[in-house]
Amino acid sequence: MSLPRWPVERRSLRPDCGPADDPASPFALVHTSTGGERLYALNNEAARLGLRRGQALADAKALEPGLRIAPFAPDADRRLLGAFARWCGRWSPWTAPDPGEPGEDGVMVDITGCAHLFGGEDALVTAALAAVRGQGLTAHAAIAPTIGLAWGLARFPARRQASGWLIADDIASSLHALPVEGLRIGDTAARLRRFGLKRVGDIAGLPRANLARRFGPDLVRRLDQARGQEDETLNPLQPKTPFRARMRFADALLLLEGIKQAVRETAEALCAHLESEGRGLRRVELNLFRVDGKTHLLIIGTAAPARDPAHIARLFNEKLDRAEIDIGFGIDVVELNATATGPLSGRQSGLIGEDRIDAEDFARLTDRLSVRLGETRVKRAARRDSHIPERAAGWSADTVQSGAALMLREAGGQPTFLMTPERPLLILARPEPAEAVAEIPDGPPRSFVWRRTRHQVRQAEGPERLAPEWWRPPGRASPKTRDYFRIETIEGRRFWLFRDGLYGPETLNPQWFVHGAS
Repeated sequence: MSLPRWPVERRSLRPDCGPADDPASPFALVHTSTGGERLYALNNEAARLGLRRGQALADAKALEPGLRIAPFAPDADRRLLGAFARWCGRWSPWTAPDPGEPGEDGVMVDITGCAHLFGGEDALVTAALAAVRGQGLTAHAAIAPTIGLAWGLARFPARRQASGWLIADDIASSLHALPVEGLRIGDTAARLRRFGLKRVGDIAGLPRANLARRFGPDLVRRLDQARGQEDETLNPLQPKTPFRARMRFADALLLLEGIKQAVRETAEALCAHLESEGRGLRRVELNLFRVDGKTHLLIIGTAAPARDPAHIARLFNEKLDRAEIDIGFGIDVVELNATATGPLSGRQSGLIGEDRIDAEDFARLTDRLSVRLGETRVKRAARRDSHIPERAAGWSADTVQSGAALMLREAGGQPTFLMTPERPLLILARPEPAEAVAEIPDGPPRSFVWRRTRHQVRQAEGPERLAPEWWRPPGRASPKTRDYFRIETIEGRRFWLFRDGLYGPETLNPQWFVHGAS
């Protein structure tokens, strides 16, 4: 789909870009290039007066003193074109703006497998153009078997129907009638014209090696892509996900309660699909398409794979209440996309009256807290790949798991308890230095001073030896071996101390540290 006057007409779609321009007066966007300011885009009236794109602003002002101008804003064009491409997702989930130069004026839509939902290709493209033109945009469209051919036909059609669109029935004849600019080859088109090669048909029969040698390999590649002899894929704004559910309404939804009910019914269809595949939701996107072209996107994540429609709908209801969605003239399409899933098989429920924390209920609670407080504000205690105590655990803002899940690990479908060494109730975030009297080389401390207090040792247990992490970079690894001791003082207090470094091989003056207490 081509939007030939997009840089000018999009100004009427954004209040922050200025008021809508009077179509009866000449108007142009200008940009600074070599040679000064030049016209970049024109409205219909400016084009009717003979002004043209690329013309010097001084020459244009001489021809039309009443020409109104504004600076070209490529970033704004690109952002709004991306939003417009997302809105086109009402006809196909695979849409993307043209990956061309700043200010490019087109949207690509892959309608493979979608046309029959709208009554055929003719009905689909007619409805799409009517919706786009209803927003005050000039648009042309073309349907072709390849991306390259559709791009060229939408901008340089050999024959333009009154409706502003056409369908390429035959690739060869449609392609050969295109001007060379329709191949997306940039400045190479002007070089071809200097040799008298004005149509694609003029170069289609020429030797490929000669074309590549004189005009570059990009010309041959674009020609093969337009013919369908070389693959070209569309990089959609929305990834191709196998789990998607959508509801379309003949009468737009105008009340929030109606939208919530539609989300619930869409979630039921999506969860039924997930159940048939043994999968559960981990991350899901809700797209609400307004009839006037605006879209609303809401995203939720779950702590564990889930496919309960009531739970999914409840999470989105809280999002909808807090987001204050502007319904406008109504929502006519509701879509759910599962962008991340995980395996979820049936599980055996526990015995009645069993005293345990239900992992599924814990995950649902976590989901609701994440929606209310934000995903980054809900954290879990997580294990880390280290046997050094201060590095072995921490807090993670990643998907929150239940406490039971931290104790169990699936092994061949059966839960297995993880065995870890005994640790004190309190572990300091950083070991604190202490002065100790001990027998060398491996003896436990007899007394130690910590925080200016001397402690006499009644009994000691150990050592538990922890070797350095050889797999880490030298700057991040613990350089010495640690010998940990569990200490009980004569007052009955318990401490966890370690000697940093082996006497002799690693150091002649090993240091002592207090790392925890019970």
